[in-house]
Amino acid sequence: MTVLRKCRRKCGIKKILFLIILCTSVWYMGTVFNKSRGVREVWNVKGSFNATDGHCGTQCGKDQLSFYVKTGVETKQGPNMCYQNKVIISDKKKNYDRGMNVIVINDKTLEIEFTKIYDTYIDDYDFLRDMKSKVNEGNLVIIASYDEVSENLSEDGKRWLKLFGSEVIDQVLFRDSFLFIGQKGLRQGYAIEFTQSRGEKLFADSIEKMGCFTLPLGPISPVEEMLPKLIAQSNIRLGDNLENCGVTSSCEVKQFPVMVSCGMDSKVLPEICVGGRMVMDRKTNDAGRGINVVIVDHKTSLPKAATRFDTYEKDSSNLDFLLEGLVEDDIIIAAVFDDASRKLGFHTRELLNQLGSSMAQNIKFRDVWYFIGQKGIDGFTNMEMISYAGMDAEWPKPLKASFCVPKKIIGSQTLPDPPVHRNLVRREFCKKYDGYGEFCDTSHVDDMFLQPADLVDEERKDNPVYSSPIVIVPGLNHNALIRTMETTMMQQGINPDNVLIAWDEKFPEQAELATMFQFRNISLSGSLHYSDQMIKAIEETAKMFLDSEYMIVIEEELILSPDFLFFLAQCTDVLSKDDTLLGVSAFNFNGFEETSYNKYLMYKVEDFPGVGFMIKMNVYTQRMKGAMKMCCDERSWTGWSLPEYNETHAGYMLVPDVSRVYRHSYQGAYDEDYLTGLFNRPRETSLDQHVQLQGLHTLTDKYDSEIRRYIKSSVSINHIDVTKCLSNGNTISLIDEQQKNYVLFYKQSNREGFYLLRKIMKCFKFNIPRDRSPKNMYKGILRFTYMKHNVMLIGSKSKFIQSKPETIQIFKDV
Repeated sequence: MTVLRKCRRKCGIKKILFLIILCTSVWYMGTVFNKSRGVREVWNVKGSFNATDGHCGTQCGKDQLSFYVKTGVETKQGPNMCYQNKVIISDKKKNYDRGMNVIVINDKTLEIEFTKIYDTYIDDYDFLRDMKSKVNEGNLVIIASYDEVSENLSEDGKRWLKLFGSEVIDQVLFRDSFLFIGQKGLRQGYAIEFTQSRGEKLFADSIEKMGCFTLPLGPISPVEEMLPKLIAQSNIRLGDNLENCGVTSSCEVKQFPVMVSCGMDSKVLPEICVGGRMVMDRKTNDAGRGINVVIVDHKTSLPKAATRFDTYEKDSSNLDFLLEGLVEDDIIIAAVFDDASRKLGFHTRELLNQLGSSMAQNIKFRDVWYFIGQKGIDGFTNMEMISYAGMDAEWPKPLKASFCVPKKIIGSQTLPDPPVHRNLVRREFCKKYDGYGEFCDTSHVDDMFLQPADLVDEERKDNPVYSSPIVIVPGLNHNALIRTMETTMMQQGINPDNVLIAWDEKFPEQAELATMFQFRNISLSGSLHYSDQMIKAIEETAKMFLDSEYMIVIEEELILSPDFLFFLAQCTDVLSKDDTLLGVSAFNFNGFEETSYNKYLMYKVEDFPGVGFMIKMNVYTQRMKGAMKMCCDERSWTGWSLPEYNETHAGYMLVPDVSRVYRHSYQGAYDEDYLTGLFNRPRETSLDQHVQLQGLHTLTDKYDSEIRRYIKSSVSINHIDVTKCLSNGNTISLIDEQQKNYVLFYKQSNREGFYLLRKIMKCFKFNIPRDRSPKNMYKGILRFTYMKHNVMLIGSKSKFIQSKPETIQIFKDV
């Protein structure tokens, strides 16, 4: 019995016919599906790239195309790509690079049109341009990734890959691998494509495939033209009249009036007026968010295009094509509203630069900007302005202006006006840290950083001060540190590379500030006390600049006078001639408004006045190194006690009558009465830039002779006036139009007895606590200026008592 008879007996003729028809239909539908999808065979392979015989890939059937593709291996090995058994791109040829490595094939001739690398880690401008205009309908593309392809592959770039049939491109993330074969116009989902996620690894594993396929890969449809459709002049709907576009006087021949407004916040829409008619506003031609653009024919002065690009929502590739399509001398008017920066591409900004913009590269989130430029302009337009948003994206100041625009815009080779500057580094710092008041205020946050001040006097450039290290030891007052660094940078002849910010490791923001000011910075281990930080700062600075002659130390909360470095530089000759001199203090502890006047005058003192000072480096290496905890473990205003220079003293410091540093008012609990009296009273500080010091040659071993000469030329202070002062608390008045030298000898019980001196000092408006010795003493004498007169108070145990004229009496306590 035949099979047919068995089927007829069991199923009947109708069921057999039904099965035949069903099978035929399934076969036909499969054939149609395969034809629509194209014949394709793809295999996973591993290590199959062998081109020693000049061939690679597999042998395919008639009318089939052969391929082998392996994506890059991390950054160690480039991709390998073969077409029709020929090596096109390979690691051995070194004709690959980061991003998408692409082969474009003509679907008619099956020949390679071109190969190219698109670094979509940087941007996808070239990729978009080529896919839109260089690759023809139906052309085949083969893509292999290397290193990274997704970082700056825009939404428009992904849309175009979908127009080549991609279905997985949205899944490709940072450093994933991507292999793709598609056709321009291919329906989405019909491409041959694979992606490999990197997961937790630094790089995804490589993808390696080999196979055969026929063209077309699937259904092909025409791709709509991506160039924006400009509104033809006849179709531009002009809006309301605005007389002369707001220009107050009639424009000259070969000019036309224009008004451009960027609107205000997100509510008042932008406006563009040309020739007395609104071309873009809330009612006309879709003015709104993004970049509003009007193109004007330079011959007729009439708008021939009006369109808007919402570059907050979509990338700016369409704007690129508009700008590239401008004809010579076309005039462009642009106004930004709300935000246009989010997806405004780098190439778009470059194209705007070519049209005369000097500011397009500066546009950031919510900044507003207007611009009038021209195709073919030589240089920069002067019809451009930008207004920056606040640090927290507060709405910027609105922009609105009216112009008479020439039909031929003459560009400037230099910027017509200094460009508004956005200090991004400073903005990022201010977003990161609080408490920086004026430095981060919106009115200052975009200020340029100070640049080093040149040394005007070239003869001083070899002075060792200008190559000496300057170590700034910050405290907790952030704003005071800013002012210290600013006034340091303003010093003539400053070398930022010699300035060190010695910051406590608990405050890394101080290192960032140092970098912003071009200074160096050294991290110090955490300190509980400022004196510890000071010791560490001096020790580390000495290690770095051991060959320097001097070290300059600036304590917390100081403002430097304009002549700070110049002042120190003038003292180096004296310091080099006298081994007993340790250095120079820029701060006079007695330099109050009433007791300081002569900015040309210097003293020699036995104290080690700190706050802001310069010491000889050999003083540190020979007398302080290894002994800082013994000599200097106190705040400098308390007094450091260096090992004695000889049997009688520890060495001397030079001190100005008028300070060269100003310290901010003291706020704290430590020794509050003394420190508020010391720092919170009005002080005299030099404000001049070039003060030539006098009498420096007398500050060496000749200083004692200078004191004796001073005594001989002095007038004795009236003892009656001093007695009255001590009795009733009044101050002494030295009223004389002609400047004089005054002297007062007072009684001492012993060499260190300053009880009476402290009382007398109150008569000159000093405030000296009982437990503290007077500052700026030299061999039992105290010098200062008072009411513009020179004053010297001399104790009876001082060696200079021998120079007392017989006619002058020693004042005794009342």
